[in-house]
Order: sequence, then structure tokens, then C-alpha cells
Amino acid sequence: MKKTFKLFLTVMVIVLSLFALTACGTDAKNEVNNEVNNDLENNEAADTSLQSIIDSKVLRVGMCPEYPPFESINENNEIVGFDPSLAAAIADEIGVKAEFVNTPWEGLIAGVNNGDFDIIMSAMSPEEATSATDAVELSDNYYTLADVIVVKSENDEINSKEDLAGKIIGIQDASSAAQAAEKLPEMGIEVAEIKHYNRNADAYAELVNGRIDAIVVGVTYANEQAKNNPEFKVVNDPIQEIGIAVVAKDGSEALIEKIEEVISKLKENGTYDNIAVEWLAVE
Repeated sequence: MKKTFKLFLTVMVIVLSLFALTACGTDAKNEVNNEVNNDLENNEAADTSLQSIIDSKVLRVGMCPEYPPFESINENNEIVGFDPSLAAAIADEIGVKAEFVNTPWEGLIAGVNNGDFDIIMSAMSPEEATSATDAVELSDNYYTLADVIVVKSENDEINSKEDLAGKIIGIQDASSAAQAAEKLPEMGIEVAEIKHYNRNADAYAELVNGRIDAIVVGVTYANEQAKNNPEFKVVNDPIQEIGIAVVAKDGSEALIEKIEEVISKLKENGTYDNIAVEWLAVE
């Protein structure tokens, strides 16, 4: 009888233990499932980047209009150039209107993160966009841009990047050209000095006044200046090539994916090439 009772107790302990383990396992599994579902719902709810633009019917584009032919202000006080034209075409495909927000170069990243505009399209490279923070979303590069050397037209000493050795060069701060200039020592080219300016226009003024020997700057801007002012010439030896991308606030994946889809469509139907020829073709 005692043996039977002990056996009964043993069986009951095992059964109760199994129930406890099953219950704990079920609770743990349910808890994990709930957490996963909550994370998915929160992520989906958080990314309203595209829908908010569709709802507002406006795509706000931050740009610094000081870099013709990518963006500049014309005689009618309108922002024009390759980026504004491409942005307008993108907005039209989405079914909204493009609105351009004139912003100083150094304020563009803060502006998009503060919600002052939805995206940046201002000839900005991924390296420039992430130089201060990684908290941005980047599209695939929509254009490739070379950083080149500009000298005064009578200069016959600088014909390649190697000729920058021992020279004083000027660059705009927080630009891809600045990054290119800083890489020169890695190429075995030791310049005498790199002078930093807030704007390319300041560097050009210093070149005219003879305070620097050369400027490193994006090729389209360089060609535009040389076309309008015979005092400058572009040295045909790029220091580096970079891509430029659309920049949005961190978490705006839906918007960036849509923009990439639209740019692909614009390239396929010829709209992109027409805009590039209008603004970027060298005459």
C-alpha cells in the first residue's frame, strides 16, 4: 500500500512538473510572439515618410542654391538647376508638388532631421551626408561627380594633381572636395597648405587675388565658372570621383525606396537624360 502511494505521489509530481514546464514554455513563446508583433507594428507605424508627403501633396526639398549648374538662383529669384529639375520630375511622378527650401549648406543635415524639409537634393555625397552623423537615410547615387583642380588660366605649372606638391590650395569646408584634398598625402602629394573657406566663391576670390595657387572643387561647378569667366581653367586630372545621393531623415525608408523607383523610371523613359543634357552638358 505504501509502495502504491509513493508511486502515485511520484507520478503526480512528474505530471505537475510537465504541466508547469508546458505552461512556462507557452507563456514564454507568447511573450516572444507579442514582442515581435509589437515591434513590427511600431516599425510600420513609425515610417509614414512617404504617406505624409502624399497626404500633404508637397515634397519639400532642402538645397543650397550656390552651386550652378546643380542649383542656383536665377534673375527671377527662382531656384533652378539639375537638382531642382530632377526633384520636380520626381515629385510629379509621385503625384505631388515640389517645394524648394533655400538652406545654407552647413544647415542641410540639421534641417532634414528637424523636419524643415523631407529630403536633401543638393549635389551631396553620402560621405558629406554622414560626416557629422549616421542618422540619415541615403538613396543610391543618382549622379557621379569628379573633384578637379582649378587654376588661373595663365598658370602653366599645375597640369596634374602631382603638380600640387608644394602649392597652396583652397577648398570649401564640409565638402567632398575637402575630403579629396585631405587624401592627397595618401597619394604621395604633399601640398604646402590647405586653406579652408565657407564657400567655393570665397576660394575663387582668393585664387584671383593670388593668395592660393589652386582650388579643388566639383567638376560641374568648375566648368560653369570657367565657362563664365575666362580667368579660370580646369585641370583635366580628377583627384577623385564620388556619387551624389538623395538624403532623408533616419527611418524614411519608404520615401527613399519610392524615390529610387521613380529615378529608375525617369532614366528608362529619357526624362533624366533630358534634364542632365539641359543642365550638365559641357558646351
